[in-house]
Amino acid sequence: MTPRLSDLLNALPAGDLLAVSGDAEITAPVVEADADVRPGGLFVARPGLTSDGHDFIPRALARGAAAVVGQRDLAGLPVPYARVRDAQEAVGWLAAAYHGFPSRQMIIIGVTGTDGKTTTSHMIHSVLAAAGLRAGFISTVAADLGGQLADTGLHVTTPGAPQTQSYLAHMAAAGLTHCVLEMTSHGLAQGRLNGVDVDIAVMTNVTHEHLDYHGTFERYRAAKGRLFQMLSQSARKPGQAKVSVVNADDPNADFFAAFPSDRALRYGIASDADFCATDIVHRPGCTQFVLRHGGRADLVHLPLAGEVGLSTAMFFDAGVYVLVVGTTLAIVKMFGERRG
Repeated sequence: MTPRLSDLLNALPAGDLLAVSGDAEITAPVVEADADVRPGGLFVARPGLTSDGHDFIPRALARGAAAVVGQRDLAGLPVPYARVRDAQEAVGWLAAAYHGFPSRQMIIIGVTGTDGKTTTSHMIHSVLAAAGLRAGFISTVAADLGGQLADTGLHVTTPGAPQTQSYLAHMAAAGLTHCVLEMTSHGLAQGRLNGVDVDIAVMTNVTHEHLDYHGTFERYRAAKGRLFQMLSQSARKPGQAKVSVVNADDPNADFFAAFPSDRALRYGIASDADFCATDIVHRPGCTQFVLRHGGRADLVHLPLAGEVGLSTAMFFDAGVYVLVVGTTLAIVKMFGERRG
């Protein structure tokens, strides 16, 4: 069924819609760049760092936009216009609604942190594939849509909201059951991931980086925290708990673990971690350690060197435990060899 503007606006959080004039069928995707407008689409005009999307509304109309969403108090447009509190925050919700909320048809694993996001995301994807699950991923490098790879752009941050929701829609249509989604602080802070319903939220670590954009460490950490806030507010899916996975060795572990979830798992070298690495041996191109969890111990050989590789591997195992419901860690073959 073709959605209408009113259907898409219903997806916005309470209080975000300030006024609307008219209604229209939306027969083409939601976009935030006038050059991307297709006849029948919805153009979201939002302020940017160097330009203001409201100035490009005439171009969007000339390209056939069926309706416009923006922040300014405008009148006299020849198409329906909705004024929202924050157009940047609205884009994700509107795009998700246009595509029928594709993330609700899959288990979504969101990964954030300063270091190791991309590596961790790709490792989880490999684990899911090895377990026989149909999984895709969206990272800062590329997107696997289910037998089809797509370039995600600048390779430094999360794709825009319309692009992310389009990727998820392709995965859902291809019958994928899981998606690993790398979530950068910029993407989270700018609302590009709004409308994504997360089931497992992961934190690798948080260090003092990207302060040129966020301003303070507290704001940077809060941007990462949006993933864990999304976890508690996301739609529930049959048989899937809301789980947070946090690096116990990071000084900010308690901050992230405090967000509501059905289960909070900690991994690391810390003795009180749910998944604890002991007897660590570093060899050229390889790390060996004993993974202790739930009263058992597994000897793990991983062809990743150094502490960063170890931290990534630790989450890797924790993620498997959560994702492969009803089985044990030992069923999944990692990049290395598991004994025990």
